[in-house]
Amino acid sequence: MRKLGFGIVWFFALSMAALMAGGFVVGFQAGLQDTGNAQAAGQAAGQAFGQKYGGIIFLSALVIATVGSIFGWLPGTRSSEAP
Repeated sequence: MRKLGFGIVWFFALSMAALMAGGFVVGFQAGLQDTGNAQAAGQAAGQAFGQKYGGIIFLSALVIATVGSIFGWLPGTRSSEAP
């Protein structure tokens, strides 16, 4: 049950981190290109990134969290070994 809980936490953490990092990068670049209207340009670019790559990011995070939890590769998912 502990592995399942940590797997869910890792799924949300990985997906949100990837979406925020990607949105930040494209939003920052769009803001630099249109300095007069940087906030609107960055917001539009970030939304476009999320719509284009959101599904791929969520699927990748799901696979990484599932496989990492099953094999104990992610922190908190390693099986407890009796000393």
